Parts: sequence; structure tokens; C-alpha cells
Amino acid sequence: MSFDFTVLSDDRFIEILQAWVDSPWPKTAEDGYALRDRFGWTPSENKPNVFTSDVVPDELSASFTSRQGVIGSFDFPITDIAPEEARGDSLEDALVIYRHFCEILTSRYGRPKGRKNRNGYYRSNFVTSQGVGVSVGGTIAHVSCVVESPEEMFIASEYARLVAKGYISEDE
Repeated sequence: MSFDFTVLSDDRFIEILQAWVDSPWPKTAEDGYALRDRFGWTPSENKPNVFTSDVVPDELSASFTSRQGVIGSFDFPITDIAPEEARGDSLEDALVIYRHFCEILTSRYGRPKGRKNRNGYYRSNFVTSQGVGVSVGGTIAHVSCVVESPEEMFIASEYARLVAKGYISEDE
């Protein structure tokens, strides 16, 4: 089955990066609501941190997490989701889209700090000069982006350090 992804435009992706990634951190949940509204995304009735997106405007497809009123991460789709019957044919297109958005991130933030590619799952992780994490990745079905606050990035690096030193096991 032939399937054409709906893909976020480069200009809109950069606009989202400027607002969510490149602007000052920490961001409050109220900042997140204001950004959601600025981009014209519609919130869930009972969870305002879950909302629609540009590429999936009729479904709740993007969200941010917050703890004690401070945003930890923001997740949004770069493409819509391929239907089950098209997924075998969509991998090549998804990889082209993924690589394209990796190039945009590389031009803004430098080389990725890490990459994964296994069993149809792929991801590249970038870190900005502010310590914000930006990763783009996907599967045969879609491509998405996750933004992690400097605080979340610090927690993850401390966890990795403690595991590497043997102070804790990886499953703690």
C-alpha cells in the first residue's frame, strides 16, 4: 500500500525549536500552555498539557510533562502515523524524513551526542549550549521529536554516571 506522510515543514520545525528549545529555561507549565496556544494547538479537555499538533491536527498527538509546575520534556510529531497496512513500505520514506530533520538539528546544534538504530527504531540525540536535549527519531510508522529540559538532561547524565561507576545498577 502506498502512503505519503504528512510532514512538518522545515520553517515550522525551526519556529518550534526557537520557541521551545532556544528560549530561556526553566519553563513553567504556564509557559507551556502559552506556547501551545501560540502555535494554535488544541488542548485536551481534562489534560491541558496534552494537545493536537500541526501534522495530526485532529488528534491529541503532542504533550509536555511537568513536575512541580516546571516542564521536564516536550514531545511532538514530525510526521503523522502510517496505517498498519502501509508500514512495510513506509520505512524508506520515514528514514529519509528522519535524516533530513537530523541535518536541521546538526546545522543548529552540532553533531549528535548519540545515535541508535536497531530493529526498525532509530534516534539521534543532540544537546544545545544551554544543556537542552533534542532528539529526533522514529520507526517504520512515524518520526517525532522530544525536547528535554536541562534539568532532565542533568538527571539522566547523573544516572548514567552512577551506573558507570557501579554505584547503582541500570535497572534502579
